[in-house]
Amino acid sequence: MKIRAAVLNAMGATAPFAKSKPLTIEEIELKSPGLGEVMVKIAAAGLCHSDLSVINGDRPRPMPMALGHEASGVVHEVGPGVDDLKKGDHVVLVFVPSCGTERKTTRLTSARTSSAEMLSPVSSAPSSFVLA
Repeated sequence: MKIRAAVLNAMGATAPFAKSKPLTIEEIELKSPGLGEVMVKIAAAGLCHSDLSVINGDRPRPMPMALGHEASGVVHEVGPGVDDLKKGDHVVLVFVPSCGTERKTTRLTSARTSSAEMLSPVSSAPSSFVLA
């Protein structure tokens, strides 16, 4: 599936970012979800302080990286082994690692980055999390 994303290709940009323009909007190809992965059609996303810390180099991450991990959307497709979310579930993605004590958690690897993001159901779906 082809998507458009805000892509950071190199860290260390200087403020103001309106002048240094560290992000580019690019069309990228997403593979279908693998084992334990979920594909979400994003309805809204924003950049937060964590993203800004990656842009300026304070929080080094592998490049390139699609930014905007705080988002909401609808599950578009689920990979094998995902049994607590289904196509059509409304979810919120947040950058908060779970301790795993209150809800079932599964750690997965993101397609573009080594950071973990959490999918939290916000509809009537079961209240478990899947990290993607």
